[in-house]
Amino acid sequence: MRKAQVWTLDFAASVVIFLTALILVMFALNYTLYQSRQQVVLSVMENAAMSASDSLVRQPGIPAEWNRTNVSVIGLASQENVLNETKLTEFMALDDSAIRGLLGIANYVFYFEVRYPNGTLASLPGGGEITKGAYPSGATTVIPVERHALYMEKPVRMVLILWD
Repeated sequence: MRKAQVWTLDFAASVVIFLTALILVMFALNYTLYQSRQQVVLSVMENAAMSASDSLVRQPGIPAEWNRTNVSVIGLASQENVLNETKLTEFMALDDSAIRGLLGIANYVFYFEVRYPNGTLASLPGGGEITKGAYPSGATTVIPVERHALYMEKPVRMVLILWD
């Protein structure tokens, strides 16, 4: 009878050790999967931000002389890295959801601004600072993209921030 008790005690100890090891492996696997998912989300957001900022600063858009009523692809450049004042004015008049759809960033919230090297916001020819969208607050993931360009023959820094 004594042997059966020892065997039961050995069995119980081995079950506890096995379950502890299994739980540790499950936690490690869960953490690894979470990190992997986060990396995929981050990569997708980075690609979307880079693509949208490229479109804004490098392309004239479609049609080339677009306005808020006929735009199918937004581009703010009159030539690569030279921002067009008229297109910026039209861009600022567009609805945020329309901009997100046209730039292919509909799943994210965005913030856009144009600043001079001294840090002041650039202004439209008719007045008004060049900022659009919502600045990230309480966001879980924030992807900023900065591009340098010319605006009204002065160097500027265009910033596009995607967040969710």
